[in-house]
Amino acid sequence: MTLGKLLRLVGQNLRRNARNFAFSSVGIVVGIATFIFFVGLGEGVRTVVMDKIFVYNQLEAIPRSYDVGAFRAEGGLFGGTRLNDATVEELRGVPGVRGVYPKLRLTFPARASGGKELMGKNFYTELIADGIPERVVTDLPDPSRFRDWEGGEVTCDAGCPDGSVCGEGARCVKQTCTPPQRDRDGAAAADPCPGKSYCAADTRQCELPIPVIANPRLLEIYNGSVHTAMKGSKGALAQVPRLSTTALEGLHFNVTFGKSFIGSAARGEPIERRCELVGFSDKAITLGVTMPIGYVQRFNGTFGSEERGDYHSLLIETSNNEAVVPVAAYVTDRLNLALDDKYENAQKAGLIITIITAIFSLISIVIVTIAAINITHTFLMVIAERRREIGLLRALGATRPNISAMILCEAVVVGALGGALGCGLGLGVAAGADAAFARFVQDFPFKPDTLFAWNPAFFAVAVGGAVFFCLLGALLPAARAANMDPAAALTGR
Repeated sequence: MTLGKLLRLVGQNLRRNARNFAFSSVGIVVGIATFIFFVGLGEGVRTVVMDKIFVYNQLEAIPRSYDVGAFRAEGGLFGGTRLNDATVEELRGVPGVRGVYPKLRLTFPARASGGKELMGKNFYTELIADGIPERVVTDLPDPSRFRDWEGGEVTCDAGCPDGSVCGEGARCVKQTCTPPQRDRDGAAAADPCPGKSYCAADTRQCELPIPVIANPRLLEIYNGSVHTAMKGSKGALAQVPRLSTTALEGLHFNVTFGKSFIGSAARGEPIERRCELVGFSDKAITLGVTMPIGYVQRFNGTFGSEERGDYHSLLIETSNNEAVVPVAAYVTDRLNLALDDKYENAQKAGLIITIITAIFSLISIVIVTIAAINITHTFLMVIAERRREIGLLRALGATRPNISAMILCEAVVVGALGGALGCGLGLGVAAGADAAFARFVQDFPFKPDTLFAWNPAFFAVAVGGAVFFCLLGALLPAARAANMDPAAALTGR
């Protein structure tokens, strides 16, 4: 029997028994739809958790701390590796590490004020800030804006920034200025410095705002929790708007370094500087703002306590998720450093998501297995009805492999159609769940646009699994049909 004749015969048999096969494939459709729905849901949740809440391929190494009686010690006192440039270079040579970036926190009090143009009034808060190298921040629309303007001399050839002019030796020097005075109503006169620069009261020079970045998680927390809570309050706070990255980029606010609401720096006179929010990056501190590390080093030298010059933590980026575990082991075992809580939380979250996804995938497999048993029953019933037809085919020269191939091809078609319908049903149910989620679930931190994420391989596995289970269910009927005696089939014995 040629392949063309075999396929035509398969098509005829499927059309004649379409109702039986449709009922028998219901389980396949439901099982595959369940598989697609829950695997997509698990992958979607994993994407939100691992890419937004816990960035899994980023580790933050910190000094190991020890409890000694009433005291708590950190760093190398008890054998821990110091977080200095030598450690940075060692980690950069570890296989699987894509980059290592030092982080340094402000070690003195500071406060910030501003936001009137967005909120309608100025807000005041303690400032939490740290610093990272400029080259780390590559995910801004314009990474060049995150720059240490005080980090070195600028030549006139490169173009002097706002507030600077070309001076001796073709070097840019800051313009001198007179700080604007306030009138009787408290309004300040126009600032004499050009462009984005402003006149600093302590230096009487035109200074550029300190560029800072914020973590997108901070914005998610505000929009998902703070803004929702404020809407239910009375007064001006109820009118506070929902914020976006585009609305906040370019926001200016003032910072007083060396003094805050809770105290003053141990040394140095407080100074006021202007900051500009230049964007959002997951490299920024979760709660607070991040600036180029050079600013933090200079401010700590002026206001902070005496330190050895070590960094407070090291941000480690791995080349992929598979490299996270061996790199983490090197940090903790070889360097005797600790990892921040985000790594352990990410591991727990990933494990929970994997277990839940596996449970629901197992349920879908059980449904498809039951469907395979139903398909076995259907094919046995169809073969009984086609007993004379199969006997006639054998009498006309069809071999046992021809008969087996015919039954198995019918199973392949039923499985492929059932798998495709199951994928479509799963996608449809997921779309409905997304619509209900967007409409009925209130905003919360990190609320995703969709609950689902699919890899094209999921659909190939789903259709392939449907075909496999249909073939599994058709094996016994195919063997029985192939072994049928032609004479007995034609005579009805």
